[in-house]
Amino acid sequence: MSVGSSSKRCFSPHLAGLLSSEKGSYSSVGNDALLLPSYDDIGDCTFVCRFCSAFFWFDERVMYLSRPDCPAYTQCCKSGSIVLPYPLLPPKLLLALFDFRPFIKNIRAYNSMFSMTSFGGKVDDTVNRADGPYVFKVSGQVCHWIGAFDVVDEKGPKFLQLYIVDTDHELHNRLSAFPKNENGCLDSTIVEALMDLFTAHNEYVRTFKCAKDIAAERNLPEYAVRLFNDVPNHLYGPPAPGSLGCIVVGEDAVGSTYDIVVHSKSGPPRRISKLHPSYMPLQYPVLFPYGEDGWSPRLKLLNEVGSKARNLSINMYYSYQIHARNGIYSVVLNSCRLFQQYLVDAYACIELSRLDFYEQNQNHLRSAYVSGIYDAISRGDTDGRSIGKRVILPPSFVGGPRYMYSHYQDALSICREYGNPQYFITFTCNVGWPEISRYMDMHRQFDVPSRADIISRGFHMKVIAFISYLKSDKTFGPVSAHLYTIEFQKRGLPHCHVLIWIADSHKIKEPSAIDAYITAELPDPILEPLLYQTVTRCLVHGPCGLLNTKSSCMKDGKCKKRFPKNFHNDTVFDKDGYAHYKRRSGAVHRLETGVEIDNRFIVPYNKRLCCRFNAHINVEYCGWNMMIKYLFKYVSKGMERVRFVIQRDVHTSGSSVSVEPPIIDEIKNYIDGRFLCPHEAAWRILDFPIHDRDPSIVILPIHLPNMQSVLFKENISINQVVDDPNFGSSLLLGWFDNNKWDRTGHNLTYISYPTKYWWDKQAKAWKRRKHCNSHALGRLIFVHPSAGELFYLRVLLCHQKGCRSYEEVRTVSGTVYSDFRATCDSLGLIGEDREWMDAFTEASEWATSSQLRSLFCYLLLLCDVNNPMCLWHFGWKKMSDDLVHNINMSNPGVDVSIDDLHVQQIVLYELDHVLRSSTPSKSVVDFHLPKPTEETVAMLRNRLF
Repeated sequence: MSVGSSSKRCFSPHLAGLLSSEKGSYSSVGNDALLLPSYDDIGDCTFVCRFCSAFFWFDERVMYLSRPDCPAYTQCCKSGSIVLPYPLLPPKLLLALFDFRPFIKNIRAYNSMFSMTSFGGKVDDTVNRADGPYVFKVSGQVCHWIGAFDVVDEKGPKFLQLYIVDTDHELHNRLSAFPKNENGCLDSTIVEALMDLFTAHNEYVRTFKCAKDIAAERNLPEYAVRLFNDVPNHLYGPPAPGSLGCIVVGEDAVGSTYDIVVHSKSGPPRRISKLHPSYMPLQYPVLFPYGEDGWSPRLKLLNEVGSKARNLSINMYYSYQIHARNGIYSVVLNSCRLFQQYLVDAYACIELSRLDFYEQNQNHLRSAYVSGIYDAISRGDTDGRSIGKRVILPPSFVGGPRYMYSHYQDALSICREYGNPQYFITFTCNVGWPEISRYMDMHRQFDVPSRADIISRGFHMKVIAFISYLKSDKTFGPVSAHLYTIEFQKRGLPHCHVLIWIADSHKIKEPSAIDAYITAELPDPILEPLLYQTVTRCLVHGPCGLLNTKSSCMKDGKCKKRFPKNFHNDTVFDKDGYAHYKRRSGAVHRLETGVEIDNRFIVPYNKRLCCRFNAHINVEYCGWNMMIKYLFKYVSKGMERVRFVIQRDVHTSGSSVSVEPPIIDEIKNYIDGRFLCPHEAAWRILDFPIHDRDPSIVILPIHLPNMQSVLFKENISINQVVDDPNFGSSLLLGWFDNNKWDRTGHNLTYISYPTKYWWDKQAKAWKRRKHCNSHALGRLIFVHPSAGELFYLRVLLCHQKGCRSYEEVRTVSGTVYSDFRATCDSLGLIGEDREWMDAFTEASEWATSSQLRSLFCYLLLLCDVNNPMCLWHFGWKKMSDDLVHNINMSNPGVDVSIDDLHVQQIVLYELDHVLRSSTPSKSVVDFHLPKPTEETVAMLRNRLF
């Protein structure tokens, strides 16, 4: 298949004529136009793992284990450590149905009809109302529920009850429960055939039906069915009769750990444990027609027995399961839309297991935050009394708010070293890539969007190749640093946000220089035909505006992305440093709908990158933009959920009434706020990273003497813990120790130490870097100003060099001071509100304007600011960025000009609002700040601007 053969848009019939008559209409073609790179095809997925026969692309090999003639892979079975039974060949009827398009199109409805458990989760079907491929999307917590045998609902039997109740009319009952689906009526013939199939082959169905028959024979008024948690392995066939469960009565109807007990009469449905091997088979009878058991905690890795045997993790299990294997037919991988749901369900189990671990280890997490091991970003993180009421989701949880916040801070650390990034690139996955099409043809599958695992694997390889190409090709010049984040669109497709820093020699000096790297015009259809196909297929926005008022990007009659853009004969920068690219009039392209678009609808791109990767690759110049922290915020979405908390300690207030602080459950907030789609689920099951950066960032913890975190197992005695030579080690103490014998690092502060040294986790010591081109950047954790001595210690570690102890940190010109605050005072780092101004300045490098306003109010309330007016004049402009931006965004297409006096009034109004909501309530007047005018207050309350 050629690169452009899958284009869905056609050429305009008069383009050739326009070429001669409108020479300037298309993007300029230089002498190197014919030297544009060819498409980077990664080949076919024909290589197999020598242990489990899983299919791979060559580029997925593990480099250090591979030879040129023998690539090695570990993503499937961990080099043979995972041995699980291959999927059984389904019954002939089910195998035939998987080749029947009407069945596959409605496979989710058919599976739900025969599911023995209900799917708990908020399925978002609104995403499928617009044109486009189907995507299964769910928000909130995902779980499975199972009910009793008896019907208590007036609507009749459902789920498991359909197998037990009124079986003489089972077909009618099932069709009544699912009269319609999104594609029309379900076929009663198929339903009846599936009824017979599951009765004959599914061991869970036979167990439930057998229990009912036994209860009827013995005239039992109440009974239950226990589904065993410890199921014998079935390596060579389906489960044996009676091996999955049994009927129990009386006191025997009490299950052991994780056993599922289904009662004949027991009220509302109950939640099933994700640790039970029947968790998936009960929900997906179409995928597990024999009732094959799923993952359970008892599974171990190969050749490991006894107490030291490592468990087969739930992540390993599902990663193994979603790989196609040579000569093995997998019902799961061929189930199209049902496979999307299964992927989401599987990853929800993985994620919930990790969240359970964090919830069960809150005591350690709380102590780590109080002692300054992690970023203290709010008062709740530094106050031991309040933190006991907080359920913490630490930055080690990938994708959580603190994780995103940590990477946001890392990005700004790179920015502090290299300045502003020059280019912001968005690289979106193209499901029409020929490698994916060939894979689907090889496996005789037709529904590309449903193979989210293949799409994710393909895009992961492309991202790696993309970053490598940016460096080797020097598309924009030598790359000094980069970072990227993987995100997932509303419809689930993955895309990559990339920021790159370029060497000073290739930085943009004038607007016209951008034209050599970024184009916002249609390519020449004669001289650059393949590029033309990529741009017209992947880089045309909308159309929207008057051409399509119902486009998804339209709001209040205007495009949220401000398309169509204005024509420009030359590239220019506006007053805020945003680039407006050259877009000349004349060139047009006709879509299949007959609508003609011009250069105003073209998304900015780089010719070489689009030719190389045949995808939507939006390139924006950001080197002159001073609002760079908002770009980092966009790249690291999620950090906005972590906010400063402003509340005076109720324990020290004058009130005699004890007020309990609110319980902040970060785990629950995360679950309630996130959504899952199959592409993200596949990406995470396969353990692909969602962040990458170069150079690496070393997070440097801070702690007061004897306040470092110590980890040890519960069954180890205290003497063993203390006798461990690494007891109490930390990066900060390691810096002290290394300075005692290595004088070459005495010219370095703690924060600059990682540039010349690296931390050996095994030896718990700093070691000097041997290669001059190997380096990393240090980042001190952020400590809130309310943390007292810990805050002042952090200030000193940014200035003191070559220290060998805490005492030397407190030493200035031979004088040892009693505490860190006094040391800061002697160095002139505090006094006259200097410490608050420094804290505010540092926070302004990464915090949003709303967060800065909260910090400003916090300083006023609790940090004994001597001159609030001076602090106001120092910081008001930094607190106004988002307010001015919001006014401009609410008036698209209008150049809104606001003088400083008006902006100050708006900031004062916002500060007054925050102070009045604090405990106790205050006002800007209480701190001798100017009160916002009545005119401003009335205007803002009525939202007239």
